[in-house]
Amino acid sequence: MKGKTFKLIATLLLATLVVFSFAGCSKGSSQASTSTGTTAASSTATTTTTASAQTSSTAKSAQNASKTITMAMVSTWDSFIPFETTSSYSDVVLDLMYDKLFYLKADGTYLPRLAESVEVNEDSTSMIFHLREDAKWADGEPVTADDVVFTVQLYSSPTVNAMRKNNCATFAGFNEADGSVEVYALDDYTVQFNLIEPTNVDYVLFNKFRDIYILPEHLLGDVPLDKIREADYWKAPIGSGPCLFQSQISGERIEFVPNPYYYQMNGNWDKFVLRVVPTGNLLAGLMNGEIDALAGNVASLQLSDWDMAKKQPNLVCESVPSLGYQYMAINTSKPYLTPAVRRAINMSINRDLMIQGLLQGEGVAAYGPVTPDNIYYNPAIEEPFNPEKAKQILAEEGWDSSRELIMSVPTGNATREQAAIIVQQNLADIGIKAKIETADFATHLNRVRAGDYDFGFIGSSGSPDPSECVINFNPEHMNNFSQLSDPLIFETGDKGGHAFDYEERKACYDEYQELLREYVPFAFLYFQNTLYAHTARVSGITDVQDYSQLNRDVWNWTINE
Repeated sequence: MKGKTFKLIATLLLATLVVFSFAGCSKGSSQASTSTGTTAASSTATTTTTASAQTSSTAKSAQNASKTITMAMVSTWDSFIPFETTSSYSDVVLDLMYDKLFYLKADGTYLPRLAESVEVNEDSTSMIFHLREDAKWADGEPVTADDVVFTVQLYSSPTVNAMRKNNCATFAGFNEADGSVEVYALDDYTVQFNLIEPTNVDYVLFNKFRDIYILPEHLLGDVPLDKIREADYWKAPIGSGPCLFQSQISGERIEFVPNPYYYQMNGNWDKFVLRVVPTGNLLAGLMNGEIDALAGNVASLQLSDWDMAKKQPNLVCESVPSLGYQYMAINTSKPYLTPAVRRAINMSINRDLMIQGLLQGEGVAAYGPVTPDNIYYNPAIEEPFNPEKAKQILAEEGWDSSRELIMSVPTGNATREQAAIIVQQNLADIGIKAKIETADFATHLNRVRAGDYDFGFIGSSGSPDPSECVINFNPEHMNNFSQLSDPLIFETGDKGGHAFDYEERKACYDEYQELLREYVPFAFLYFQNTLYAHTARVSGITDVQDYSQLNRDVWNWTINE
């Protein structure tokens, strides 16, 4: 094949950490994210173990003796089925058990996981991935091109109707009646993908492959597709990732052991525990040794604990600038929430108060899904705080100040809950009454998807590329949280995802961001730094900012003797 080859170059760093990069890849031109949330209920069959209560000292002693690493996140997973979730909490679990083709980084570059290189043909309509030949499933079977083909066909199948079916929308054949996309195993370790149209390679890797977890064809291939969710396999999945599932207490903790065949295991631990811990208990858990590390973008210390955390001699603390953002979806299907009213709402929000007061400077204001230091950022999207102008617009629109709007807020993120109170007061200041109604995240997300709200607070892990958020403005997508009926914003942003050179992409994304300001389907609030900490007992924890891209290199984590 004539075309461009992106090869992976290995570099030895700090004696034990192997870091790879793509020669010729442009920094900052990558993409993608799913919305941070959970589905209504898990369709996963799971095994459950029971655990007796232990004192903190006993738990710490046992943890040290068994070389156990415990990582915490603040909310529970909803499924072990990779295509059956859009939850960032579930993605933490999935990334431990399964492998992906690439290790995506927050700076827009990518490193190898299952794939060692990718070739793109001259017109960018076909991509060939070369897989590493030493990757194995946790049962010892080799990971092959057949597994990649099986996984992608499973994601795209109309019979399965996967939540993450849209991951395959770029591949040729996706719009055919049988949903069979054009992906082929050329040999045991070479896979070819044909694309519907010429497409930027970074867009495909970050927007489509970011949460495609490769599944074992030899264990699932004989299961009828209409029965795939009911397979016994999901009770104790066998993956090719660094961790092998052992047991779980549903909604509380999962225990893993190392995958004995993992190709890049450099760490030193014999058990890995993932625990669900409320935000307010994270610091105490770190201090008393019950927790070794936080899961990053889905587990950040609360600001009130930050100063104390930094004073602890046993903790390594880092304030990590984040691509993740919080926003308030506005239900555009409500006739009284006109574009002008939504614009008034947007300019009534005091983001500086959130940053300086609520976040204590640990973050920046968000006016869209792109950070201000991103090469695609369009400053024209910024909406200055102007409550007086907002009042004027409401008066011109004939706003009924007696109407009370419903503000749906999920529990579990204390900072977001406080931000909702600030927005509620900001709205009251311009004559809009809003009643806060809280619910667990799954209930809240179902409510927002159904349009049973006026304002809905949600977060996203973000991406280096603006196209991460674009799918949320597709009227046909399940994450059309703002209930848009006009595809204009989606179509404009989608053009940027498929454009090639920087200038063309920048023009598309500039227009996309300006449309977000004009129509305000979301009122973006802030990018909050991740207040990260881990115990000095564990080393090898690096690049916390990459956790937002669903990658945690736990295979390098080591317990210090």
